[in-house]
Amino acid sequence: MTTTDELVIENDVMVPMRDGVRLRTDIFRPAGPGPYPVLVQRYPYTPRDGIAAMFAQVIARQGYVVAVQSCRGRYGSEGEFHPFFPDVEDGYDAVEWAAAQPWSTGRVGMWGMSYSGFSQWAAAIARPPHLVAIAPFTCSWDWNESTWYYAPGVLHLGLALSWSGLMTTEEAARRGVPSPLPGFAAAGRIMDERGLGDPAKLAEMVRLEAEGTRGMLDRRPLRDVEELRELAPWFREWCDREDGKAPYWQPISAAAHADDIDLPVFHLAGWYDFFAKGNLEAYTALSQHGVTERTRTGQRLVVGPWNHNCGQLRPDADANAGLFVDFGPEAPVMRFFAHHLKGGLPGYEEQEPPVRLYVMGDNVWREEREWPLARTQWTPYHLHNTGGDRGLSVQPPADELPDEYVYDPSDPVPGSIRTGATYNDPVDLDAVARRSDVLVYTTPPLTAELEVTGPVTLELWASSSVENTDFTAKLVDVFPDGTAVPVCQGIVRTGHGVTEPRTPGTAYRYEIGLWSTSTVFKPGHRVRLDISSSEFPTFDLNPNTGERITHATSDRTVPATQRVFHDERHPSRLILPVIPR
Repeated sequence: MTTTDELVIENDVMVPMRDGVRLRTDIFRPAGPGPYPVLVQRYPYTPRDGIAAMFAQVIARQGYVVAVQSCRGRYGSEGEFHPFFPDVEDGYDAVEWAAAQPWSTGRVGMWGMSYSGFSQWAAAIARPPHLVAIAPFTCSWDWNESTWYYAPGVLHLGLALSWSGLMTTEEAARRGVPSPLPGFAAAGRIMDERGLGDPAKLAEMVRLEAEGTRGMLDRRPLRDVEELRELAPWFREWCDREDGKAPYWQPISAAAHADDIDLPVFHLAGWYDFFAKGNLEAYTALSQHGVTERTRTGQRLVVGPWNHNCGQLRPDADANAGLFVDFGPEAPVMRFFAHHLKGGLPGYEEQEPPVRLYVMGDNVWREEREWPLARTQWTPYHLHNTGGDRGLSVQPPADELPDEYVYDPSDPVPGSIRTGATYNDPVDLDAVARRSDVLVYTTPPLTAELEVTGPVTLELWASSSVENTDFTAKLVDVFPDGTAVPVCQGIVRTGHGVTEPRTPGTAYRYEIGLWSTSTVFKPGHRVRLDISSSEFPTFDLNPNTGERITHATSDRTVPATQRVFHDERHPSRLILPVIPR
């Protein structure tokens, strides 16, 4: 035990779970007699001197006991690590243990980002009686189209593979065996040393992860990558599920247990985070359809111009965009906890806006009352090709010939290891636009501001020479100097979930969700839409053979001739959520 003038710190407290497994927990509490409300964070990363301990001390000095717990099988906790599934019961037990301690008021909240957010949703499913409020940051509450499966049937390959590789390093150390992925081991050491707060160290960590991930991409079948087989067996399980709707995921999907969640929730997301869709859907579902009035009015949403770690901003964002990710007394999340765990802040419900959005382009924070915004004007921008010039226009198409390209899976369009424009795994969008297998549709330079805030959808009419293929779409902001900044993106797998096989050469209508954004396209800028059939290794590659590369035993691929239609019968169009200026 360590005592300072302000805090008492107890390290390595072994908290028992219902099956007898004990989980290593570090306790940070004010030096006064208490009792105090408790904030629990549960995660599988870093030893006790990591960045979570730094934040825990900041929070504890505001009159909370903070319990930082390692998941089972991680960093001193007993048991075997398996992602997410044990966190339902373990989260329940951790909350109830914290509520029963002599320094506790019995009012418990949970906080944290990424895996710590998933563990909060898992605990909420179990409904521990003393859990009062949660604050999941940059994570999804669902496993369908917002976590390991980016779209039905499409594995978020770069994310799933790189995260699994990173998690092997501690498991190898726990078993006393050499790490099979030394690059990931080096990346893990940077994380352990609070490297997430240092841009240079973070860039190096991401570089090491990207390098290690690319070293595994050519294996077939991908589900049997040797380095992951023993130390990360869950990767195979994820590959064996077609998408996030599979029964496998339902026990840990908070969206599937929405009626069991009667809690105020502080949702924090980033426009460039790969889990943003699930963040936003959780807020919308609980604020509109929560089981009680307390739940419906207790939701708060903050979305910034961040990627997953909230530390990297869109390049043109204001540096003050980091305002909402600190844990000082006036930070929105700490006001949220003060209101719900300490007996209520006078005027909180009236003064604290339900929604705060960072509007990119304008580079300002804006308060709103709901999501999506009630004043949205859903505006179609139609695809055109007039005399060889591809464009986007609010004018519907007339008689226009389809555009055509050949998608060769042996030469896919390059993508980031993880989605997000600022993840330090750069992709040259200009080089991508020059490829023969990418169709680029662009507006003329805008003469007035165009604000796009909300979910973006592409209604695509397309055909293929094969039965099973992919179509991708990316919305891009092109600056007057030619700089191309990605905004949001999506993908569809044509053969997934289809009762009747697709007939080669026949045009079908596909709806591609590009997820959500809030950005203002300024005068002189152009709105650009890129359409292709791959973005690798962001998404798992479709070989056009009807197989998945996770299960295919060879690297056989088949080129496909793709056609995109934009005529009166097949009006392909980009639906933008336009906000009147």
